[in-house]
Amino acid sequence: MQPVSILVVEDESIVAEDLRERLTKMGTTVLGPVATGEQAVEVAEQSHPDLVLMDIRLKGRMDGVEAADQIRKKCHIPVVYLTAHSDDHTLERAKRSQPEGYLLKPFEESDLRVNIELALSKHAIEEQLRQSEQRYLTTLSSIGDAVIAIDNRSRITFMNPVAEQLTQWRCQEAAGRPLDQVFRILNEATRTPAANPVARAMREGHPADLDNGTLLVSKNGREIPIDDCAAPIFDQERRLQGGVLVFRDVTEKRNAAEAHRKAQEHIHWLERLDAIGRFAGGMAHEINNMLTVVLGCGELLLTHLSQEHALRPTLDAMLAVGDRTAALTRELLAFSRKQHLSPTHVDLNQVLQRLEMMFTRLLGAHIEVALQLEPKLAPVFVDRLQWEQLLVNLALNARDAMPQGGVLTLITRNVAIDDGFAAVHPEVTPGPHVLLAVRDNGSGMDEATVAHIFEPFFTTKEIGKGTGLGLATVYGTVAQSGGHVFVDSAPGKGTIFSMYLPVAAQAVASKPPPSGPALAIPTGSETVLLAEDEEAVRTWMALALRDMGYTVLTATRADEALKLANDYSEPIHLLVTDVIMPKVMGPQLARSFSELRPETRVLYMSGYADDQTFPAELRETSAFLQKPFTVSTLAWAVRNVLDE
Repeated sequence: MQPVSILVVEDESIVAEDLRERLTKMGTTVLGPVATGEQAVEVAEQSHPDLVLMDIRLKGRMDGVEAADQIRKKCHIPVVYLTAHSDDHTLERAKRSQPEGYLLKPFEESDLRVNIELALSKHAIEEQLRQSEQRYLTTLSSIGDAVIAIDNRSRITFMNPVAEQLTQWRCQEAAGRPLDQVFRILNEATRTPAANPVARAMREGHPADLDNGTLLVSKNGREIPIDDCAAPIFDQERRLQGGVLVFRDVTEKRNAAEAHRKAQEHIHWLERLDAIGRFAGGMAHEINNMLTVVLGCGELLLTHLSQEHALRPTLDAMLAVGDRTAALTRELLAFSRKQHLSPTHVDLNQVLQRLEMMFTRLLGAHIEVALQLEPKLAPVFVDRLQWEQLLVNLALNARDAMPQGGVLTLITRNVAIDDGFAAVHPEVTPGPHVLLAVRDNGSGMDEATVAHIFEPFFTTKEIGKGTGLGLATVYGTVAQSGGHVFVDSAPGKGTIFSMYLPVAAQAVASKPPPSGPALAIPTGSETVLLAEDEEAVRTWMALALRDMGYTVLTATRADEALKLANDYSEPIHLLVTDVIMPKVMGPQLARSFSELRPETRVLYMSGYADDQTFPAELRETSAFLQKPFTVSTLAWAVRNVLDE
């Protein structure tokens, strides 16, 4: 026998001494003897012997069975009982305390030796199993997935903390219950009980996965989307011992996937609108070139006709139709973000307060206008007139959605867009923004309608009641101002348009809206070089400028204009150039022209303002003519640039 330490607990001194001598002969270290259960527990806790020889019948309040039970629980030390009593009651009590041996007095030394060795061996094996089980439980308890183990009758034997949290069942109360009673699952689509993967795994003898779209119904009734896998457990002889179920809450995963799906849909929606915008912008550019000629020539003719001339009503009607067509192209350009802007630092609170009275008259007495304004609203850098028109469009739409009356609420807020919002809306840059929201409590729109409301010519109104460009203009205006617009609506719930604009880098006092030119057409005597590739536009503009008294040189392309700059011996006071020119664009022509004639002023014109062709300084210049324009607009623009 290897050297071990043994605690002897015996209240008969003669028997105790006999035991001590026998054990000493065997080469063991003897602790005690002690005579009471209390002493036995105390010595065991202090000395931690390898084994305790315990008499069952002890004097005092604690007998050997109770003392042995405490020693096993506190110290995990094996116990061998010594007793002269073998009655059923004593044996039953001793058995419940799970001793490693049981010796009836008197006993032979060989019986004592065998019992000690068997007890130590049994305890060593049990300790290995206990530590292995502890490692197993610790591992299962620390992993992030929920784990439930069952026996071969599908009754629960173990649940880790994550499983307890998701099912709302504690392991102690779930132990021994059928798995289906604790792990209740539903098919999300049909709302019927889902097939248990553990039962299938145990029946088929290999791992099984849970079907997609499965909900776990916890003890408190909460429904949690989960996915899982189950596997059978076999012993070395391939006999089924039970099964294990591993599952996880996929709410966050599902939310992330849904957010990604919505982000992709939003990107596709933006790409579709961008494609429509490119088409609309190109179409508007061509129409504007033609309208410039029609309106310009019509106005020129009108100036040469008396008030009583028979053709004057016809020309008036033609010009009125041209003006309406020009208004449509302006809306198309606003949607396609190719409209020339004159941005300034603007306080949107001031804009809304100025429009409040107009909205009250415009919408009618049956609609209340309510302002909810941030007291110290950050400034934004936008075209004030364009945004006033945007708000009018939204107000008119709200009026149509509230035929029986309602409330139009205009809201401003300082907001900070965070990474979470930007992740769902990848076109948005995180940072400080101003929120401008327009909310009505009208009829609302369904999801299919919301998906198309910003597309040009899409309308839910009756034929003749709208062009379908109002909300397209809203979208383009917000986008061209560097902002983003979102719509939240549902039938019967009203609609809210939420527009986010980046805070202006520097706050300066905003300028009042510019007033229109006087009715009289100014004239001049300077020399103007007109660079325009469209022949009809070039012919009309040259005629109009000559009528105003200017000397006009014309060029079809940039190289012709530069050759004139080199060859013409007299001063050239003004270069009027189209932005979109063959080979060399208008801004590049202006830079080359200024190298040859630095004193020459420049006036740009275009049918649309494209971010790719317009440098930043050109997008903010006032020396710009948006086609189509009239004779008086051209005259005032030329005069203003020359007189600056």
